[in-house]
Parts: sequence; structure tokens; C-alpha cells
Amino acid sequence: METVKENIKKIVTKVVEDCGAYLVGFSINLQGSRTFVKVVVESIDGITMDEVTSVTKEINANEALDKLLADGYQLEVTSPGIDYKLKEYRDFPRNIGRSLKVFHTNSTMKSPLKGELKEVNKDRLVFEIKGVLKEIMFNELDYAKIVLKW
Repeated sequence: METVKENIKKIVTKVVEDCGAYLVGFSINLQGSRTFVKVVVESIDGITMDEVTSVTKEINANEALDKLLADGYQLEVTSPGIDYKLKEYRDFPRNIGRSLKVFHTNSTMKSPLKGELKEVNKDRLVFEIKGVLKEIMFNELDYAKIVLKW
């Protein structure tokens, strides 16, 4: 039997996907008598503030969600922060050309490694590290983080 939270997540996921994005994070918290719903969304090309606004409006307009949360709720829709862990294929194409710190399980290279992401395909990532190209297979990837240039 599905819980109310699972039903809400299904509704939110569908709305987000219908808006051309994907769900990165989802939480529901009760604080006193108030319900807070937090939704973190992203898209393959990187999500814009206008797209976040559109997702917010579509979630707020969803009647099924209103029925499940009949006492009302406060909604926060946001994009992932710069410290978001990149884990799946869809997280990487928009980061080509960026410097990443990559945590992995490939025993022939140190972990984490730091390099510029040069290429992404369905099974591997290619980085340039001090002028040398290195490959990390997705099945060896724990996660990667964007390295900011200050």
C-alpha cells in the first residue's frame, strides 16, 4: 500500500517531467500543523529560473495534490546547488568543459581525481588531467563535484 508521501512524490515527478525537467530531490516535512514540500529539479541542459517558476506553477495547479494535502502546504521548488553530487549520465553533458573532482573505484587511478570534463557518453566520462586524457566508466563512478575557480 502506497503512503501519502509516495503518492505526492509520484504526482510531483509527473508534473516535473511534463515540464521537461527531472526530479533530483523531494522531501515533505511537518512543522507544527504546517506541511512543507521541497522539490529540487534539473534538466539536461541546465534549468533556468523561468523553468523553475513554470514547474512551481504547475505543481500548485495540480488538483490531485490539493486533495492529498487538503489542509494546505508550502511549496519550495529549486534547482540543485553548486555542491550537488553528479552521479548519473544526465548530470554530466551540461558540465563539459568544467573542472570536476571525481570520486571513483578505478584501482589504476587515485580517487578523487581532478580534471576537466572533455567528453560524456552512455558508459564513460573522459577527463583531461595535466594534458592527459583519462577515462572513468560509469560503473566505477561514485560521484563528482564541480570545482569552482576562485
